[in-house]
Amino acid sequence: MNEEAPFKGFESLSELGEFGLIDQIAGLFGKGCVEDTIGIGDDCAVLPYKDGQSLLITTDMLIEDRHFRHSWISAEDLGYKSLAVNLSDISAMGGKPLYAFLSIGLPDDLTLDWVERFFRGTRELSETNGVKLLGGDTTKSPGPMVINYTVLGVMDEDSVLWRSSAKPGDQIAVLGKLGESGAGLKLLIENKSSYSSSEQAMIKSHSRPQLYVEESQFLASNSAVHAMIDLSDGIQSDAGHIAKKSGVTLQVDADRIPITSDLKQVCESYNWDSLELALSSGEDYGLLFTFDEANAGRLSDEFKQKFNIELTIIGEVKDGSPELTLLKDGDAFDIGKKGFDHFRSEKLERSDSSDPSG
Repeated sequence: MNEEAPFKGFESLSELGEFGLIDQIAGLFGKGCVEDTIGIGDDCAVLPYKDGQSLLITTDMLIEDRHFRHSWISAEDLGYKSLAVNLSDISAMGGKPLYAFLSIGLPDDLTLDWVERFFRGTRELSETNGVKLLGGDTTKSPGPMVINYTVLGVMDEDSVLWRSSAKPGDQIAVLGKLGESGAGLKLLIENKSSYSSSEQAMIKSHSRPQLYVEESQFLASNSAVHAMIDLSDGIQSDAGHIAKKSGVTLQVDADRIPITSDLKQVCESYNWDSLELALSSGEDYGLLFTFDEANAGRLSDEFKQKFNIELTIIGEVKDGSPELTLLKDGDAFDIGKKGFDHFRSEKLERSDSSDPSG
């Protein structure tokens, strides 16, 4: 990028897009501002720490009516989720989360009961994962609520799972209930008075996502695993990030994408495309990673024995242009939709029934 004319050739943020904006900023500042650091361009910034370890730092923001509506999510679940999205970034690199800092802008019409329940939800997740809330900042917001966490984690410096480390010949695997969060969001938009058990499962996946903190640390400790990313924006976007950073083609077989029976049932009821949701909807917070094909059997067996979870292999890494290619029935195809982009995707409009008192 020409540092004397950053953003040249673009007329708006919507044209540039979220990830284009990140690329432009990274080009202006470089990988990091301090020697031996890795900054913009991965799930976390990585700094030298001590005794052969690296310090991981991530930050993520949730804005009312962009990421959530009060009428759609309980105070406890919002407290839980707002921390979860940051812990997921630490997990994406295989790290152990340790400390959190919260900056939050609150409208003054919130009840103290709502605020207490929000922090009880945060505490539940922090205690489960051994994370300590050490401070931050609070302020009155004249508009929507703004929640911003910064989380620090640690891991062995030789075990960091970069987006840029996928190798030709690697297998591609996923963890998580793909597409369920996207289905949960669509159900909330439907604004029904009651939901079936399968529909409730979708909404729970959206409001209180399952994390893979211990599982990610196990994967990072295994030399067969090369690259990893969390599925926050959908496979189409997130697999594309690994392809771009690693300079390889990620070839994903759509016929091997895991789709839960609950998601299939809900999609059949509403005539939704379950495969489209599994590939393009965000906020699943599962993991996508690549690993050495020669170790596929051993890694799958060890993972199943330790966590009682089956690894699902969905494709392979190939030499080629840095992009994601999708196959269905052996032929290339395009579902048309892309993953979530903050500057291109539609916002959540404020609901008339929104109740900030919780």
